[in-house]
Formats: sequence, structure tokens, C-alpha cells
Amino acid sequence: AMNNSLNAHYILIKDIDASETRDWNDGKGFEPVGYDYFHPFEGNLDGQGYKISKLFINRPSQDFVGLFGCVKNGKVSNGSLENVNISGGEYVGELVGYNYKGTVENSYSSGKVSGSKEVGGLVGENFYGTVKNCYSTGNVSGSYDYVGGLVGENYEGTVKNCNSTGEVSGDDYVGGLVGKNYEGTVKNCNSTGEVSGNSSVGGLVGKNWGTVENSYSTGKV
Repeated sequence: AMNNSLNAHYILIKDIDASETRDWNDGKGFEPVGYDYFHPFEGNLDGQGYKISKLFINRPSQDFVGLFGCVKNGKVSNGSLENVNISGGEYVGELVGYNYKGTVENSYSSGKVSGSKEVGGLVGENFYGTVKNCYSTGNVSGSYDYVGGLVGENYEGTVKNCNSTGEVSGDDYVGGLVGKNYEGTVKNCNSTGEVSGNSSVGGLVGKNWGTVENSYSTGKV
């Protein structure tokens, strides 16, 4: 129902068991809030420390996939996704598929997420946005490029005070924390998960055209 009012402000007041989403929409599962670039979520969700568990999305031919498919100038904070299973095409993240000039903070995710490109454990694409004080423990896989344990691609955005621990696999531009950092900033971050790919593969960042400071990785690459 949040898709009926995409610029409103919401809060969670209890934990949500979303396991029944596995049977929704003929097996496609949950329909992302802000389901594409032309229908973005522009409001605010404050999770207040509560969690959403066992969210299921199976839309491998759809772009902009996550609990929120596309966030534009919005804010998602203080929430957690646990034991989720999400698959999509491009711009896929457990919490946000595409974050345009929005803010994601004080949030975490666990489970598994897969897609073709711009795939991240928490956020698929962070475009001019901010991701801070977040972490992801989920396993991330992409069949193409821009695959990261926390953020698939950070495009002129900021990722700070974050970490990821899940396994990450992809083809090109694959990183334990960020797949590709283009003129963005990665600060005070770390990753510990195992990373595998074919080219531009890094323990922390796969390909960096930006700034990385006070950060480290310990995972096998």
C-alpha cells in the first residue's frame, strides 16, 4: 500500500514476519516500493530499530528491485532486513535497488541477493546519495558487473562508517564493500567477506575512480 503514497512518511512500530511474501504475485513475491525510476519513493521510512524478516522477491527480469526499488531524495533509516531472499535484474539491493540523492542510514541486511548488474548487499546503486552507519552480512552475486557486498556502484556518492561480511561474486568491478566507486567517497569502512570475479576485483573496492580513506579489508580475494 506504500506505493499508493510514495512521498509520505512512515514508521515501523513492531517487527514484521514477511515470510508469506513467498506466495505473493504468482511466485514473484513482494512488489518493491517505488518500483521504477518514474515512480520513486520520495518519503521517509524510520524503522525505529524494528526488523523485517524473510522478505521474498523473485523478479530476475525486473530492474529496480529491493524492499525499495527506487528512492529519490528520500530517507530510509533505523531499519533492518533479516534472512531475506531477493533476485532481480539491474539495480538490485536488499534494502534499496537505486538510491538517487537519498539517504540510507543506521540500517543493516542479511540473507542473499542476486541480479545482473549494480547489485549490492544493502544498496544496488548509490547515485549522488549517502549510505552511512550501515552494514550487510548477506551473500551477493551478480552475473555481470558492479557488484558489492554493501553497494554495487557508488556514483559521486558517499559511503561512510559501513562494513560488510558476506561473500561477493560477479564478473567485472566486484568489491567486498563497493563494486565501483566513481568520483565518490568511501570512508571509515571495512569488509571481511570472500570476493571473486574476473576483472577489477578488490577486497574493499573493485574499481576506484574516487576517494577511499581509513578503510580496510581482510577477506580472501
